Amino acid sequence: MTGQIFRYEVPVDDQWHEIAGCGTPLHVDCRNPWIVEFWAWQREDLPARRLRVFGTGQLIPDGTHYRGTTIAPGGQLVWHLIEQH
Repeated sequence: MTGQIFRYEVPVDDQWHEIAGCGTPLHVDCRNPWIVEFWAWQREDLPARRLRVFGTGQLIPDGTHYRGTTIAPGGQLVWHLIEQH
């Protein structure tokens, strides 16, 4: 089966976001201080992922996996993309 690489967004809002059909993030970045972007393979047969953005120093629950870090524009905020299984 073929796939494509798509860009996805996860808002910085202390909520878990379910994103269907995306693979493990390949790259994480940030152009807007309140939205973390990531690029991943997109295929309809992939299961949904639950992702959330955490700031440096925030408590991150057990049973999660680190997916990437980015620095927001201006360099004062650092965001970490975390996946919950």
